[in-house]
Amino acid sequence: MRILIVEDEKEIAEMIKKGLSKAGYIIDIAYDGKKGFFMAKTEPYAVIILDIMLPEMDGITLCKKLRELEINSFIIMLTARDLVEDKIHGLAAGADDYITKPFSFEELIIRIQNLLKRRNPERVDIIKVGDMTLNTATREVKMRTKIIELSNKEYLILEHLMRNAGKVVSRENILENVWDYEYDSFSNIVDVYIRYLRRKIDSDKKSGGYIHTVKGAGYKFVKK
Repeated sequence: MRILIVEDEKEIAEMIKKGLSKAGYIIDIAYDGKKGFFMAKTEPYAVIILDIMLPEMDGITLCKKLRELEINSFIIMLTARDLVEDKIHGLAAGADDYITKPFSFEELIIRIQNLLKRRNPERVDIIKVGDMTLNTATREVKMRTKIIELSNKEYLILEHLMRNAGKVVSRENILENVWDYEYDSFSNIVDVYIRYLRRKIDSDKKSGGYIHTVKGAGYKFVKK
């Protein structure tokens, strides 16, 4: 699941990124409002963590513009000022939640989790392909009624493949969406984790596997 941080204080942005990455999220950062606006328009983020005081475009204006474009990512506003007026303006602009600096990281995680639990009906919580079911809110993966235990990276790869079921997904695309550019395109890390994943979900050789290799192109998740 991808989260955008729009924060001009680099130390705070990097601190949030480090903690959320450890929690299993893919994190992008924008250090000014205009860059954040561009990124939020071009990438379907689940959550946007948005500072109010930003260069180029302030957080309230940015939030309004995103809602005018009907971008329905959850938005958490950050501010150093614990003023009721700031909270009112932020929520009126379309923010879903509000947190005041300094804050505990545990509080931020809980706020993110609570937002994801109350997704709108049009947001997909359950992905089902064949006998495989994936719950994006709880991260529970089932093969029929059997729960499949996956590592964080295995889960993220599976979710990405299932969201793109029937389509060929390149290794570069998986790297970008799961590792957030931590590895170069010549790394075999994707192939290694695909092998791990196949051992857990493609153990029934007679019925064929869910994950098919498309030579020279990548992988395809197919209905069995």
